[in-house]
Amino acid sequence: MPQHYTVGYHDTDLHKFEICEYATSAYDAIQHSKEDVPYLREHPHFIDYCVSEEVNNISKLMAALAHLL
Repeated sequence: MPQHYTVGYHDTDLHKFEICEYATSAYDAIQHSKEDVPYLREHPHFIDYCVSEEVNNISKLMAALAHLL
């Protein structure tokens, strides 16, 4: 079942970007991002991360809990 992934990447000036993809795995999400962003086809090594929505939610929860301590 497809999940929501966020793929982060940068350009040669180190500007950061994100694209959201629905895919069955992180690998597929990265492949889709290369199809959707021509720049990534030419520079796939500029991809910095690929995380699922579930991981994002856990990270946000942990950050919120850290502020309570």
